[in-house]
Amino acid sequence: MVYLPLQLFAQNTIPNFDGIVSTEEWQNSETYEINYEIDPGNNVPSPHLTKVFVTYSETDLYVGFIAYADMENLRSSVRNRDEGYRDDNVLIGIDTYGDGRYMVSLGANPEGNQLDLKLLSTGQDDIYYDVNFESKASKHSDSYHVELKIPFSILQFKNAPEMEWKVLLYRSTYTENNRSQNINFPIDLNNSFLPCQTPTTLTLKNIKSKNRVNMLPYVYGGLDGTKKNNKLNYGKPSGTIGLSGLFDLNNITSLEYALNPDFSQVEADISQININNTFAIFFQERRPYFNEGNDIIETELSTVYTRSINKPLLSTKLISQGENQRIYWLTAFDEASPYLIASENRSYFGEGKASYSNIFRYQRTYKQGTNLGFLTTNRIFKDCGYGHTFGFDGRYRFKNPIPPLLNLTKVSF
Repeated sequence: MVYLPLQLFAQNTIPNFDGIVSTEEWQNSETYEINYEIDPGNNVPSPHLTKVFVTYSETDLYVGFIAYADMENLRSSVRNRDEGYRDDNVLIGIDTYGDGRYMVSLGANPEGNQLDLKLLSTGQDDIYYDVNFESKASKHSDSYHVELKIPFSILQFKNAPEMEWKVLLYRSTYTENNRSQNINFPIDLNNSFLPCQTPTTLTLKNIKSKNRVNMLPYVYGGLDGTKKNNKLNYGKPSGTIGLSGLFDLNNITSLEYALNPDFSQVEADISQININNTFAIFFQERRPYFNEGNDIIETELSTVYTRSINKPLLSTKLISQGENQRIYWLTAFDEASPYLIASENRSYFGEGKASYSNIFRYQRTYKQGTNLGFLTTNRIFKDCGYGHTFGFDGRYRFKNPIPPLLNLTKVSF
């Protein structure tokens, strides 16, 4: 079987973005099918047909799905963002550099509730990755439709008149509690990194990425009081202000900043038991400011833990992703700096005062997810004390992976 590139042209008629995939509106688009079940089946025909349409304008990528299904037994609910994985859903994965460093995956469930994650070169995925795109959906007698409008500004890519991106098309269906995972090409289950296997390319010409400029100011004021003798006694009013934001220097480099940021809107951490625990408790980073670029600083030794930057007064973060290199540089002045000291039988927790933190990462990327990198972290306490790390790392992926002793590898979204 031969897979041809998706040849698209900017002058294509843009479909009406209403959640209804009409073949007349999408007639000038490339058409594809999701027709291989990879779990629990091993590259067997998909139990349900899925048609996919792809086109683009100068500034946005458009994707339409027609997912045929038994509508009486369709699993679908109105959910929060990223909870649609519990339902039937469809996604498109996009590797803008085609070298396997990561793949941005965007989609929705039959209600149009958005899903986004980033597949990493480690074979893992970052489910806390969030970007701004649009999704709409509709239900019909024999299928549900999903339309996605993806701004090029949320993606980083080399600037060229013509580009080839690797894409992956995915669908998940449920029959009672049995889940079926389906994609548009057969896979090698001995290879744990799915994006490197995709044979499908997307050719784009003369597209533009609008530079993002985001500002998020906030103002807070409060007044506390205590009740005594059936009377409220108020203290002094308190208040604070802050600002955070992002702006793109170009289509591959962004600069984020935060001045006395407010993280009160962040989702609460999951409760953990710390009794008889021989390891320090790890909490997933949920603050949006620190989430972008996490895949760049991820290493096998978990050298970076951004949650230790506790209460930053001022912070900046530079991210640059070129064709063959990636750079991450974060600096922060922290007003309160918790620290952990390890000993033989237990760890000791302390609360330091102000400190300066620095994280710098450089990574050279190659094909198939292979890379070489350098990482240094620094923390210098204002009163006394400091800590520094410095190291190199790398990953080499064989073009033809060595089969494991037992074929236990599974692909999961």
